[in-house]
Amino acid sequence: MLFFIIVIICFLMQLFLPWWIITPLAFGAAFWKAKNASHAFSSGFFGVFILWVGTALFYSLPNGNLLANRIGAMLGLPETGINWIIVILISGLVGALAAGFCSLAGYYFRQAMVIPEKA
Repeated sequence: MLFFIIVIICFLMQLFLPWWIITPLAFGAAFWKAKNASHAFSSGFFGVFILWVGTALFYSLPNGNLLANRIGAMLGLPETGINWIIVILISGLVGALAAGFCSLAGYYFRQAMVIPEKA
């Protein structure tokens, strides 16, 4: 459930807001719904990774991967036919790490807010 919440909300908000909106959204979603730390991190990581890679493929494939190939050349990647795949995976990894760690922070913040009961 948390995975789908992160994917849908991040997709909708990134239509209008900057890329870094994924961080407070992942934080808030994990604060609200995460069951444990690994659930929080993996939902944020894989949700944004799939979202960003899918979006990059949606924009890159129709134009023959022109921009992704040029970015690969700027990064000094070897002149093979797969630089664009590496560029798309790197961009997905950057967003996924940001969302994963913010989701983890949201879960831990909720845990820190819990007031222990007196025995």
